[in-house]
Order: sequence, then C-alpha cells, then structure tokens
Amino acid sequence: MNFVRRGSSGSAVGETERGNAASCERYWSGVVKREGLVFGRARVVSDLEDLYVRRLRLPGGLERVRAIRDALADPDAVIVEIAHDGQLPHLGVVRMVLKAQSIAAASQRGLAVYLIGDHYSADMRPRNLYLGLPLRGVDADRVKTPFTVPVGKHRRHVPFRWLPPPSVPALDALERRAEAWLGHNASYSRRPSALSDIKARLHEQFDVLRESATCTTSFGDWLIRVQILWLDALFDGPPERLAVLPMTGISGWVPEVLGSLAAAGPANGSQTPVDAAATEEGGLGDFWIYCRTCFRRFHALWLIDRFVGACTSCDAPLEARWPEDAAWVMPDIVAYEIALFRTGISGWVVGSRAGYLEAIRRGYRARFGLDMPPTFLLESVPRFRGLGEPAEGHTRPRLFRVLLEVDPTAIRDALEVPWSADPVLQSPFL
Repeated sequence: MNFVRRGSSGSAVGETERGNAASCERYWSGVVKREGLVFGRARVVSDLEDLYVRRLRLPGGLERVRAIRDALADPDAVIVEIAHDGQLPHLGVVRMVLKAQSIAAASQRGLAVYLIGDHYSADMRPRNLYLGLPLRGVDADRVKTPFTVPVGKHRRHVPFRWLPPPSVPALDALERRAEAWLGHNASYSRRPSALSDIKARLHEQFDVLRESATCTTSFGDWLIRVQILWLDALFDGPPERLAVLPMTGISGWVPEVLGSLAAAGPANGSQTPVDAAATEEGGLGDFWIYCRTCFRRFHALWLIDRFVGACTSCDAPLEARWPEDAAWVMPDIVAYEIALFRTGISGWVVGSRAGYLEAIRRGYRARFGLDMPPTFLLESVPRFRGLGEPAEGHTRPRLFRVLLEVDPTAIRDALEVPWSADPVLQSPFL
C-alpha cells in the first residue's frame, strides 16, 4: 500500500517518494557533500533575477527569485533534476516534474529543478509544438493537419533560444481555427451544451500564450514562461521546492567543467565509436558549435582554448573561444549531464530507459571516478479521454488540450497517483 500525504508544498508524498528522497540524501552525504560538488551554483543563483524578472517578466518574479535563491545557495540542498526538450508538454512530462517536486518535498532540504531544452529546434522535435487537439475520434498525433505553433518553414532549424516568440496575430489565427475544431468535437461526442464552456477555456489558454509572447523576446523563453504559468495553475500558485531553468544556462554555469570535458575527448568512457542512436542528439560526449549567420549547428572540435567547426550551409569556418563565446557552444546530452552533476545533483527523474543513460554512467565514472546520481524511472503512461478523442483515449495528451476540459488542480491530483500507476483522466463534459 502506498500511503499518500500532502507535503508543505501541497505535493503528494508517498512511500515511493520518501524512499527516493532517502536515496537522494544518501547520495548527497556520500558523494555531493564529500566531494564538495557545488560548481556553478553561485552563477545559477546570480542568473535567477535576470531570468525570472527581466527575461520572463513573471508575476511575483522577485518573490520567486528569493525563494529559489535561498534553496540553491544552500550547500546542503538535495537537488532533484528533471530535464526535457523544449515543448508544449504532454502529461507524461508534467507528471515527471510533479514526481521530482514530490521527491524534493519528502526531503527537508529538497529542491526540484526542471531544465527545459531551449537549444532544441522545431525540426528536431516537430511534435513538441503541437497544441494537441483531436478531431472527431482521431487523436491529436494522427490528424492530417495537427495544430502546431508556427515558427516559419525557413526557421525550423533555428534553436528556440534564437527564435522570436510567436506573433499575436498568428496565435489569434490559431485560436480561430481551434474554435471550429471544438465545435466539430462537441458534435461528434454529442455534447453540444459543453461548447460554450470549452470555448471560454480555450480563450483563457490562448490569453496565456499571447501574454507570454508579448512578455518575452525569444521562443525559448516563451516556452519556459508558458510552462511556469501552467505549473502555477496546477498548484494554485507558484509551487514550492521547484525551480524552472533553461538548459542553455549550462555553458555559463560551469564553463570550467565543460572545458575540461571537451579537453578530455568523447565522454563515453572509451575511444570506441558508439551507435548514434543511443542518444537523442547524435554523438556521445560531443559538443555542438552554432553558425552565427544561419544558426545551424555542427559538431565541434576542441583546440586547447576554443571550439572549431565548419558550416556546410554558409561554407564558413566556425570558431568559439572558450569561455568568452560560450553562448555559441552546447554539449550533447551526455556531456551536459556529466557537467550538471558537478553542480551537486543528487537525483534524476527520467521517463525512459534511453541508451545515453549508460553512456553517462560510464562517462561519469571514467572522468571523475564517481557513480552518477540515482535515477528514478517513471514509466507510467497518462491517458486522457475527452471530447473528440478515440473511445480508448489518448496516451500523449498535451497539457494545453487537457486544460480545456479539466480544472488544473484536478489534473495535478490525477497525475500524483502512486508512482507505478497509469493515470487516467476523463473530461467532466463526457
């Protein structure tokens, strides 16, 4: 039996969360504290005000900064990580964030950090920008023309951090199209009386998208701000013990660590080539360098004090001196996580048995002689049944779509069921 109670932050804390928190605390005392792993923590803290107040223009930004700053600045903080590529998240990602936060809530010194991949691009993850609307019994991933936030076909390769946010007129047009689909779905599900309520919720959510577009200057920051506001809604206020940060910050937080990783060569623990399919991004322990003209990325080589490469699009040599030009370099997932662990990560919530996990484990052991932090696999799959979905529901429902029919706190309650359970959410309009 998995007894569940509410922690001080309102999160659901069960036996699994307490057990995972104990594992994090053991790793903190046995590795993080012993090795003094707080690299870059002060830089993360110093970046918070710029991120939350000036870049994201979040409501109550200064108060948020103070709460997170105190936790990050504490060398005894037990930090639990969840990292994911930039997206309008599906419920599986949201559940990972909630479980990381509940592990942090089960520790007296816990803090969950949700890192969002603003270095990704639309062509790397086309589905990440789906709003997730179904149509007449066809789920959102199988409709002929999915609802997606436009970035422009000639800019799909540009990382989110260098793209402008979506324009308000583009979002307005998307909302008008969505309204028509809602009508079709209400008719298909024989619930025409629900249409006015769902349209009102649609307008509220598009207001969130529009407001965030006017408050930010990059697509990456827009994605981060929207997710923070949705998490606020799920918790009925800013959640305690949770910081949301951009993954690109790693280059500024720990440039020394990244430089040493680059100097040491591939991070897979050997010089043997490894199948590129083992990682989501390509090479293992490699670095990317970005072209300053077209913003495409290419594999980089380390030459003592700089990264070099070549842009095959612009036919130009690429160079980024380190750390002065850190913004133009990004590690792949293996080098990224190995560097991040040096900031004092004590636990990691993951959503799959990805091949790069083993490469990270080997690389961290080979480079630093240490075990990587404990990983907690969340394999459960949320399912949503709403107006327009197939009868069996959809197993990759976007949070945006579910918010059109389910109250935010009810979504959180459904996702906070025990660790091994597969959450099922059903629209109250059915």
